Formats: sequence, structure tokens, C-alpha cells
Amino acid sequence: MIYLYPANKMEHLLQLYLKIQQLEPLPIFEKETLVVQNAGMQHWLSMSLANSRKISFNFSYALPAQFLWKLARTVAGEENVPDETLFSREVLSWRILALLMSDEVINDEDFDQVTQFWRGENVERLQQQRCYQLACQLADLFEQYLIYRPKWIAAWNKGDLSCQQDEQISLTDANQQLMRWQAKLWRLLTREVTYDPQVIIKHAIANLGQNSDKLPKRIAFFGINAMAPMWLDFINAISEHCQVHFFHLNPCADYWGDIQTEKHAFKHIDQWLSQDELSALSTNPLLANLGQQGKEFLSLLQNYSTINIDAFDDVEETKDIAEQSVLSLIQRDILTLTDARQQQQTVKDHSITITRAHSAMREIQGLHDWLLHQFNQDPSLTPKDVLVMCPEVEHYAPYVNAVFARGWQELSDDVPPLPCSIADRVSKNAEPVVAAFIDLLRLPDSRFQVSQILGFLRVEQVKTKFELDDDDLEKIAQWLEIACVHWGRDSQHKADVLNLTQASESFTWQQGLARLVRGFAYQDEDVIWHEQLLLSNVEGSEALLLGKLMLIVSLLEQHTKQLSQAKPAQLWVSYLHQFVDDFFLEQDSQKLLILKDAINLFADYTDAAGYDALISLGVVQHFLNNHFSVPDPGRQFMIGQVTFCSMVPMRSIPFKIIAVLGLNDGQFPRQRQPLSYDLMAQTPFMLGDRSRRGDDRYMFLEALVSARQALYLSYQGNSLKNNAVQQPSIVLKELMDYLAHGYGWDVFDSADDIRKLPMQPFSVENYQGEFASFDKNWLALGMEQPKAQDSKAQNLPISTDTLSLDITELVRFFDHPAKYFARHHLNLYLTDNNTVLDDVEPFAVSRLDAYQYRELLLDAYLSGEAVDTDAVAQQLYQQQKLSGRLPDLPTTRLEVNQWQQDVDDFYQMLQSLGIDQASDLALEYQTQITLQDGQTISVQLTGTAQVIDKLCVVYRQSEPKAKDMLLMVLSQLLLQAGQTSHHGELCNIGEVTTKGIYFNTKSQRIDSFDCQHIPEPNALLDGLIEIFLLGQQQALLVNLALAERINKAKEFTQQVFEEFWCDSNLFKPFSEDEYMQYVWPETPLIEAIPEQIQLVCDCLSLAAKQRKARGKK
Repeated sequence: MIYLYPANKMEHLLQLYLKIQQLEPLPIFEKETLVVQNAGMQHWLSMSLANSRKISFNFSYALPAQFLWKLARTVAGEENVPDETLFSREVLSWRILALLMSDEVINDEDFDQVTQFWRGENVERLQQQRCYQLACQLADLFEQYLIYRPKWIAAWNKGDLSCQQDEQISLTDANQQLMRWQAKLWRLLTREVTYDPQVIIKHAIANLGQNSDKLPKRIAFFGINAMAPMWLDFINAISEHCQVHFFHLNPCADYWGDIQTEKHAFKHIDQWLSQDELSALSTNPLLANLGQQGKEFLSLLQNYSTINIDAFDDVEETKDIAEQSVLSLIQRDILTLTDARQQQQTVKDHSITITRAHSAMREIQGLHDWLLHQFNQDPSLTPKDVLVMCPEVEHYAPYVNAVFARGWQELSDDVPPLPCSIADRVSKNAEPVVAAFIDLLRLPDSRFQVSQILGFLRVEQVKTKFELDDDDLEKIAQWLEIACVHWGRDSQHKADVLNLTQASESFTWQQGLARLVRGFAYQDEDVIWHEQLLLSNVEGSEALLLGKLMLIVSLLEQHTKQLSQAKPAQLWVSYLHQFVDDFFLEQDSQKLLILKDAINLFADYTDAAGYDALISLGVVQHFLNNHFSVPDPGRQFMIGQVTFCSMVPMRSIPFKIIAVLGLNDGQFPRQRQPLSYDLMAQTPFMLGDRSRRGDDRYMFLEALVSARQALYLSYQGNSLKNNAVQQPSIVLKELMDYLAHGYGWDVFDSADDIRKLPMQPFSVENYQGEFASFDKNWLALGMEQPKAQDSKAQNLPISTDTLSLDITELVRFFDHPAKYFARHHLNLYLTDNNTVLDDVEPFAVSRLDAYQYRELLLDAYLSGEAVDTDAVAQQLYQQQKLSGRLPDLPTTRLEVNQWQQDVDDFYQMLQSLGIDQASDLALEYQTQITLQDGQTISVQLTGTAQVIDKLCVVYRQSEPKAKDMLLMVLSQLLLQAGQTSHHGELCNIGEVTTKGIYFNTKSQRIDSFDCQHIPEPNALLDGLIEIFLLGQQQALLVNLALAERINKAKEFTQQVFEEFWCDSNLFKPFSEDEYMQYVWPETPLIEAIPEQIQLVCDCLSLAAKQRKARGKK
């Protein structure tokens, strides 16, 4: 007889178990047998038993199915029971694969539907991969049939399909065809070894009497709320010969096996029910809606004779309602099968917190702040008392690491740390070495993109294997950028990928590495050798690093060829072990064991299945990818820290605080779409069947009853894109409805009882209210915003030493004052300086590429006296083409010819001005600037002017921009106010006019500007220098682009300013500029623009007035 111990708390069940051990101790060498559903429950039991008994040993833990199958084999006799390994899902998939690809099945018309599915692929290796995927799904399906539909298996073994017909399966032609080929496939699988779980169990039950000595003295099932009827029959039979204790978490003390949901009850309203019958339908809605799975299990247990020993809370001794928390009241309602909505009252506290956020990141940040407040308020609370669950912890793991793993070290001393662990992670996401291994297996299908190979080199175990560090990787990235390596191993690989008969080796690894190694061996400068531009960037001892890179690429190429070849399983195993050894090395080999264990399992399963056919790479990839996608529930669970984990059935462990994140509509409860050939989906639901949706609903109920002090529930209630309202999960909505109508919570209208997180963590609202954030970094950023807009903000100190300043530096400042200030005075570089490589070869030339090419060509023209422009142009074209900077296209030469024509016209224009006779004139202007605070700074402004007689020439092969105009004006001002050195003495320059020459790429014309005498040059220069000095103390809004916009506007208002701030016509709008956003996170008020910008506007106006009509080329 089964001893059944229902209780509403796991702690009560644990005490009952301890009492049984105390009253009926087993012999000292006899192990206690505990059957649990997962490693998490096992860990909790072990720790709890150790805490209670001061020691925990001699316990044998087992999973239900494994334990019961092993027990059945032991009792029935191993010689009478076939090896269940042959019918395990992992081995069965290989056996099915062998059958599906056999001539026997291919030539059988009943399997036409199946055969056509996997033979639809044209490539043979893809056919096997697709067939294996189908075999895995069928193996999983047959395993479900074995457990939940054993009658079908018995019927199939006899060649009978009537069993499904008796169960009202929809007898369409399609379903009959499904029955036929699945039954036939099963008979083929059991042709040599018959496997019928019902027969095995019956045989084991029949032998229990004579083999009872082989049973454990006592078996305890702990925390299990779902089990197939077949196993319950076996357990019931076992209970006649040994002690069987079933410790069952039951949220309700009353019998609730016949309660109905309100939706189901309302369907019966029209069926002339009596008032008493209608009243009987009134029950606790949370238990009715969420407890369907537990109700079904209770119904199954009612079929057996059990001795019930209840261990529920004593409701009569509970405190007055006013003294209880809302959480405990709801738990009491469920326990007593009470509906609080029948007598509504208003009870509110923080034992249940519902939080609405915009994103998963904000959910984690909000939880972090809330937990810190809980720890501050309760000194007895420790991190191990907190459990955080998510539907899929993988979706939250990056944010947990970003907030918890980073945040607690930076908090103030009066804030407790929150160390955390993340359980239930899958290896391919949690371990970079596993992800790298999976990626490497895709080498035969890879384009050998440069970013992919560099990403592989950044894996820690790869760096260790080849003795690389971060500086080495950055150096390699620079080499590959210079060598223009984009993708492709060699020309043949490129041709194969592009499906061409032949292709050039441009942009390939072979070409790039050859240029580097030959350049190192040849000489110290880039040279063209045999139609190849050799690169001299590798110097001295760097050759060792280049050698490592070439070794790695060579290994990758070798393994690519080997991976492409199909092999028997045993050859795959030895090869994959060598594959791991070739690329990975780790001092602590624990992570590499993950890879090697998976390879060994591949060997075990194929060997058990007797699969000796050739296996393609795609099948190996599918096997390993599936293996690495299975969560490991034992790792990082309950290790003394805040535990983050996925929601796993039958792991209802009590914690002081339980948080559930990701309760979003459509994402929880989770749904699994049945396969089109799943016969269970075609038949009515049977008692004991499992469903993902039912599991999730019951897990939410268990979380509700397992929280001891507080329950934290979070969902993404607003869109991150447009702030649109998003609905919570149906299970959370049901709880919110119960709180609203039973305890007076406002959760729907104004939703005052829901904690609403602002979209941004630096929002002022985030630092107000009961659960204000502790993150000082976001607070500092939020506090910087008003300071940046306040013209009275404290200035940085400025040196009183004489300042030497070049006019080009002055132009650079006015072009981007915020960037200049951040880099020069805050040492802040917001742009990524790491080398970023492009996987795509150039197919078009950008405006920047064209400009740089024209500049190189013009410099070459101006470098000598008698220049053969055609020869110079041809030499530059050849060098640039061989370097890989130009697209490898037939049209490239036409574009380059147009650029050469542009440069020729521009060069002729400069020659007509006598540029060949120009002399460089060093200019100097000395002044003293008195700032607003009375501080006086000595400044020496310098510059160099190209002067031809009385004409200073400033030129650039681009459309004139504001910075060009300012440089032209500054040159003229310096010529007028400055001096030059003549025979060691400073003297005035005299009357000189500045001429600006620019090439307008849009109109394909040359623009000319004559900047003549400017009144009061000293005052203008002093004013500009003063603005520069002020810009060294704080960031100023005196950008040239802003001044140019002010000049163009008839009236510069706040609206115009805001439109300009987000103007997409700018190269980079201020609203997207990293430095502008750092200083001004939001568009500032127009008052933030200093009045000194008018001087910048005046300088730009001076240049605009001097513009001449465009001259035709």
C-alpha cells in the first residue's frame, strides 16, 4: 500500500520524511532510496537533510523512469527483459535512421510519404542530415508512445491498428496512412527484439513475490506531480512488498479533483442546474485555472488504495487577516479552497510585487534594485534565500551578467552585495569554447570570412593553444586590413562558393598571407613584384606571429577537407578528438571535457545502435548541436548565491523570495506545436498526458505557494519601440484579476498597485519612490545632463603657461568642440579604435575612397617638377588595384579615369596660379587673452601659408565645407595680423590675398573664393582664440555646422534648433553623435548656445561673400 503524504509546504514533507527515518531506521549499510524528478530537487533535499541531521550520507537518488525501468529489469530478471538502451531516444534515433535509409523502407509504398520528405534534398549529404532529423523526431515520438500509449505498442506488436480506432482517432485517409507506416516502422524496430513495456511491467509484477528481496527496503518519491499511469500501476504493485512513501506537494487541503474553471462552469449554466449545483461550482479560481495538472494527478492517485497522512498548515491557528500578508492570504485561500472575491476586502502590501518594464534589461535592473531594498530591510536575508525564474534563462543571462555580476562591486559600503549564479544554461551559449567548436564544424560551408576567423582566435582556449594575447590579435587584424583579406581560402574556394569555373584570388587568405610573408622577406618598403603588391608591415620578431597565423589558417584548411568527407562513427570519434586537440588547450580542462564527453556519447549511441554506415558532417553537426542545446540543471543551482534558472517542472523548492520574470503574453505559458504525424495529437486527451502549457501553469501555481516572504512578478508591459501597452501572461492576468476583485488592488485602470519602471535607467523617476535605484553610475549620468546645459557650470582649470596654437588645431576645435574637449581634457574616446574588418569585398567605391585617391594622385603630381601625369596616374592605379582598395570589377578603370580627369583639371588650375613657384611662409601671431574670470593667457598662434607673389593659395579636392571656409579666413587674418621671420627677425607680411580653390564633386566644377582684406583682423583672431580657451574649460555649442545653420535661417528658433539637432542630412546628426550625446543626452534649450557663436557665424559669412562664380572645367 502506498503511503501518501500531501502537504502544502515542502518543509512539512521533509519533516515527515525525517520522522519516518527516526521511527523506522534502516540497517546502517542499507541505502535510503529517494526518487526525484531533477537534480535541483536532489540538491535541495541533500542540503536540507544535511542541515537537519548535521550530515547527509548513504542516500541513493534516482530519476523516476530510470529507477523504475532498472527495478523492472531487476525483478523480472535481466534475461527476460530486452536491453532498454536499444529503445532509448538517443539510440533509437540511429536505428530509425538505418531503417529509413534502407532499401526495405525506400521500396515500401507505405513509406512513400516519409521517403519523399528526406529525399527531397538534391545533395546526398543533406539527404542523410534531413533523414536523421526526422529519425530524432520519430524516436522522441516513439518514446512518448511507450510511456503514455503502451496499448498502441502492444497492438502494433501484434500488427493490429484497432486500438487507435477504439480511442476515437480521426479516421481520415491521412491518419490511416500515418498509423500504417508508424506501426510498420515499429515492427521493423522490434523485429529482432520484441519490446512491449506493458508486458515487461506485468512480468515484473508477477515476479515481485519471489524477488522481493531485490527491492529497496524503502522508496520515497519526492515532489513529483505527474506520472504516467503505467508507472503508477507498477509503484502500486511494489508497495505490496516494500515501503513506498509518496511525498506530494498539494496546494489545497480539501479534495479538489472535481473543481472546474469558471470558463468550463459557465458552459453548463444553460443546462438547468440547481442553485446548489451552481454554488458548488464556486471555488478558488487560481487553483481551478492553474492546477489542472495537479488535479489530474490527484485523480490518478484516487484509483489506488493509499494511506493518507496530511501535513497541511493549521488554518484555525492562523493570524487575523489584518496581520497577514497578501501572499499568505492568497496561499490560505488556495489551501482552504476559498474565493476571496465573494467577500471583497482591501488588503495591500509588498509581499506581492508586480512590475511592468520595457525590456528584459530593465526587468533585471528593476529586480536588482528591488532585491537591494529587501536586503536592506531584512538583515537576516541572504543571497541563497532568493530564487529568480524565467521561462528561458538564456534570454536573460546576458542581462544578469551585465547587472548583477558587474553592479554589486560598485555599490556603496552600506549596500549588501548580490552575488548570483545562473543555472539551466545550455553549453553552446554558456561556454565560448563550445560555440567555437560548433562554428568550426561548419567550415566546409563557410566562406572563410575574416571576422569569423578572428572571432575564433579570440576564444580563450584557442589563444592558450597558440600562445596569443590581445595585442597579437589586434596586430593580426591590422595586417589583414592592410592586406585586404575579406573572404575565401583561395581562388578555387571562391569559384566553388560563387558556382563559377574560375575566380581571381583577390581578397582571399592565400593572397593576403602571401603578400605579407613575401613583403617581410623582400625589403622594408612596399613593392610590386610579379603583379603582386608585397607588404612590408611585418618586421623583426613579428614574423613569429605571422607564422602562427599561417599555421592556424593551414590547420583550418586541412580540417575543412577532412570534415567534408563522410566517415564511419568510430573514425568520426577519433577524428573529432584530434580536432579538439589541434585547436584548443586549457590549463583547467573541465570545459574541454564538455566537448570530449559529447564525442564519447556519439560513440556510445552509434555503437549501441550498431550503426556502421558512413555518416555525413551534417548528421554529426545535428547530433552535437542538439546535445549542446540541452540545459544542464545540476550546474550552478543553489550554490549559496541568488539563483537564476529556467522554469523546470517538479522543482518547487521553497525560498524566502521567489521572482518570476518574463511573464509576457504569448511567451508564457509556453506552447509546443505537435508534429503533423504525432498520433497522440490526433486522439483525445488521456489522464496522465503531459502538456507544456499545463506544466507551465502548474509551475506558476507552485511558485505562488512556495514563496515564504515575498513574490516578485515581472513582465514587459510597454514596447521599447513606441511605448505601446503590451499584455501580461494569462496566468499573471488571472492573479491580477484575483487581487483586484478579492483584495481591492488597482492593477487595471490607473494601475497604482503595479510598479512601473521608466524606460531608461537614468530617468529621474528611477531614483524616486519606495524602490529607488542604487546604481550611482546611471545617477551620475542623469545628473550630468543639467550641468551640461547650464552656462554657469563649474569650469575646468586652464594652464597659465604660454599657449602655442596652430590654425589647423583651431579649425579642428570649431569643427567639433565637444569631441575636442572630451578627448583633450577628459581623456574620453567614445569611438571604437579597434580594427573592424569587413567580410565583404569592395563592390563600389565610396566618396571617401574617391577623395583619397584624388588626393594621392594630386600629391604625386605636385611632388616633382617635370611630371608625366599619365605615367604617375598609371603607377598609382596599379598600386591601388593590387593593394585591394579598388573593386575587382570591369567598370573600376572607367571610374578611375574620371578621377584622373578631375585631378588633371584641378592640377592645371593650380599650375595657372603658379603653384610650382609657391613658397611656404611660416606665420606667427602673438596676443594676450583676458578671460571672464580675470585670468590672462599668452597665446602664440602659428600657421603656414603657400604664397605665390601676393597670393596665398588654399585648396582641397572636395566641395567646400564650413571648416574649409574657416581655414581660409584664418589664413587671411593671420597674413594681415601676423608676422614672419626674415633673416632671424619678425616682420610684417604686407598686402596678400587668400584664394581658396575647391573641387565640387556634385557639379563636377571647380569653385574659387577670393578672401581679400578683412577689417580689424586682431580683434577677430582674439575673439576666436578666446572661444577656444573657453572651450578648454567646458564643452561649448559653437560647432561650425551649427553656425552655418544659424546663418541660413531667417529666424533661428527652438523648433529650428531641434530640427537641426536631428537633421539626417548631416554626415552624423547631433542626436546620433557619441560626444554630443554624452554632453547633451537630449536636445538642449536654445539658451545653451553661447553668444560667442555669433563671431563664428561672422567668419563664415565673410567667406561666403567672397565666393566667385563657378568656372567651367
